[in-house]
Amino acid sequence: MLLKKSLIVLCCLFSSTALAERWFEVEVLVYKQRPAPYLQEDFSLKHDVIEDKNTLDLLTPLYTEEAKEACINGDTRFQKHSFTDSLVNANPRSGICNDSTDYMQSYDELPVIPLAPSQQGMSEAYLLSPNQLKFNAQRKALDRKGLTPILHTGWRFEGQSKSRAPSVHLIAGKHIKNDTNNIPSYTNPDFVSLLNSKPELFIDPDQPTVNWELDGLFKIHLRHYLYITADFDISQKLENGDIESARFSQFRRVISGEVHYFDHPRMGMIVQIRKFNH
Repeated sequence: MLLKKSLIVLCCLFSSTALAERWFEVEVLVYKQRPAPYLQEDFSLKHDVIEDKNTLDLLTPLYTEEAKEACINGDTRFQKHSFTDSLVNANPRSGICNDSTDYMQSYDELPVIPLAPSQQGMSEAYLLSPNQLKFNAQRKALDRKGLTPILHTGWRFEGQSKSRAPSVHLIAGKHIKNDTNNIPSYTNPDFVSLLNSKPELFIDPDQPTVNWELDGLFKIHLRHYLYITADFDISQKLENGDIESARFSQFRRVISGEVHYFDHPRMGMIVQIRKFNH
């Protein structure tokens, strides 16, 4: 009986260890599609704001740290201070590179490839470094077609169930700053709609609403197979100040090692999930 119980305990420990070591890495390449003049606006469908209670933001801390370092090194793009700072600080330039600065506001456009350090651990999710990315042939193919990448990144993560797996927050492209409180009115994923602008009487100039050309969530969960849930807003600011936005929502079962293509009239996405250390 004691031997039987010992074997059961050992089997459970082995199973839990094996499950904990099921790590993967995903590589994501997002690019703009060519303008499609045949697209028609459709205001019949509306979508809720993209959100998830379990989100993981790997990009914002990295971009913030890069901008702070650039600010310290004299990059004037990030050496900005508000009118409020000039009122409360005797020397407003003394704190322009401190931790209280919202450096994300100073980006006109985000880097295509995040400059993450190279890592090999398996304790928590982390971004891949540029030399760990493998979509060189895909990048060359996009260049030949005249298509513009806006994000090329990847991260390593533990394979988890749908309820436990986090949704990774992805942002990319140009920085869109709004002068009004815009409430989006979306269409189905194959069409484009205009955001309805709602004027606001009191707008803090130091806290503009931030949008990026690409903003959304990318989730991978494991249940015998790997599943991808991608929800993005793809936006652009028009010459008249309006913002044009489209919703990209796709759910797909994928196989590790295979390259998968996701298409949308506004953007394309190439994805590959690879096993890591198993």
